[in-house]
Amino acid sequence: MVVAYTFQDVIDILPETKTFSLPAFKPTPLKIEYVKDTSPGTTYCSVEPALPFANSDVFHASILTSRRLTATTGDCKAVYEVTFDVEDSKFDFKAGDTIGVIPHNDESDVNLIISHLNLVPTADLSYRLTLDDTVKGAKIPVHVPIKSTIRHVLTHCLDLRSILKKAFLLALSKCTKNDKERHLLEYFCSKEGSAAYSTHFLNKSLCILDIFTIFQSCKPPIEVLLANLPRLFPRPYSIVNSGLKDNRELKICFSVIEHERKGLTTSWLERLALNEDSLENGITNLSISNEVKDKQKVPIYLRKNLNMFCLPDNAENPMILIGPGTGVSPFIGFLEERQIMSQNQSDLRLGEAWLFFGCRNPELDFIYEEELNKFLSEGVLNKLFVAFSRIDHHENKYIQDALRNKGKEINQLIKEGASVFVCGDLKTMAAEVKEIIIKCFVDHENMSLQEAQEKITEMQKNKKYVVDAWC
Repeated sequence: MVVAYTFQDVIDILPETKTFSLPAFKPTPLKIEYVKDTSPGTTYCSVEPALPFANSDVFHASILTSRRLTATTGDCKAVYEVTFDVEDSKFDFKAGDTIGVIPHNDESDVNLIISHLNLVPTADLSYRLTLDDTVKGAKIPVHVPIKSTIRHVLTHCLDLRSILKKAFLLALSKCTKNDKERHLLEYFCSKEGSAAYSTHFLNKSLCILDIFTIFQSCKPPIEVLLANLPRLFPRPYSIVNSGLKDNRELKICFSVIEHERKGLTTSWLERLALNEDSLENGITNLSISNEVKDKQKVPIYLRKNLNMFCLPDNAENPMILIGPGTGVSPFIGFLEERQIMSQNQSDLRLGEAWLFFGCRNPELDFIYEEELNKFLSEGVLNKLFVAFSRIDHHENKYIQDALRNKGKEINQLIKEGASVFVCGDLKTMAAEVKEIIIKCFVDHENMSLQEAQEKITEMQKNKKYVVDAWC
């Protein structure tokens, strides 16, 4: 889906001057040649780009089951849990680990670019990529194959939804025939248009798909896209369950945000969870072809747990778990492992485990409520503090309120050796939680602000304060 968008507000105030302060233009150094190849395939200049933080080989997993965790009515985003069949993999995972999901661009988006650039006759031909030696500092991006097909590269290698840099916009303007469209693109990448660039591109996340829809006369050679579009990276997801309990299944939890355009990977996983890919092709569950089954498999791999987001070695020490929304998902695995330890070691005295969770409405998006209450009843979880942002007069509106209200007790648990784990949004929630913990030290330990900041830094260094956050 391409965003319906207009720049009328910019056009209305666009300066009449025909010249802007533009960044230096660098010509595209790539040259493409289509060849008749009897051995089709994909080849890179050196080696295929490595998977970020890979701790396993890629495994193509089928979805065993899926369920929606939030209500289908009311003002809440869709949150799903999918269970992958990893029985035939060599995955060795535990609570707190993450996987990388290797996505691909939507077929409709790829076809839009192929059609717009008049590449239909060559999209599936093998190409060879070389450098223009006359361009100083020329190099082929490491994520772009020197031999492949345009369709393969657009589908698997390039991030079609990435925010466009000014240098890319300038290159696109050089390939725009309509004077008004070219003038507008030049304005966005100029010094004079910095504010408009931030408003429309940085804040609205406009991408090459939008450019080709809005600027119909912008038809660059495919080499311009190959030289400027960044790599399509795998997406990380926290593992919900513990492999210590059952390593044949692996669960992840994700939300589908309803903006102008859904997330690339989450919308794909949502379609698979709802089995829409099969339904669109008129194929029932009972008669899915092998080819379609292969397409429905999801390539995943285990990622290294570099920040040690996992249960502390000493199970007798307290734990404070902080995770609003889908941030609670890895803590399900934490509690599963505590449950296993408790069952296997009758003389083990587990430390206190407190969980702080926040959502909008307990009737709509209190995900994993049943599981958390079960952990409470079994004593695996000792206290559960909840915040509901859309419930009037509730004790805690946001998770930050719950933390402030229990500041004295939190400080005492940390004095007793508690580890603090935070999972959620980095820019807002995680940053605010850190400030609240620092204030706990100031208010209840009589520390100065500097001393409290130094204490939290020391906790981070010793893996007693661990954050698993996303931007």
